[in-house]
Amino acid sequence: MKQLQIIIFALLLVLVTYDYAYAYIDPASGSYILQLLLASLLGALFTLKIFWKKIKLTIVQLFSRNNRAESHDR
Repeated sequence: MKQLQIIIFALLLVLVTYDYAYAYIDPASGSYILQLLLASLLGALFTLKIFWKKIKLTIVQLFSRNNRAESHDR
């Protein structure tokens, strides 16, 4: 446990003491991020398409239960 604390302290010390990272963002990073966003969107839409009937049936049943409960209360 003591060794883990020393390692964490050393890593934090290294991260805090450096002034410059000398790093850059690759020009292709933008297109990669765009690909990830589009793939996520299309995957979500495809999943919605597959389960649309189940989602629609659940919503219809949910609202029909509310209507039945209101009609029984009257």
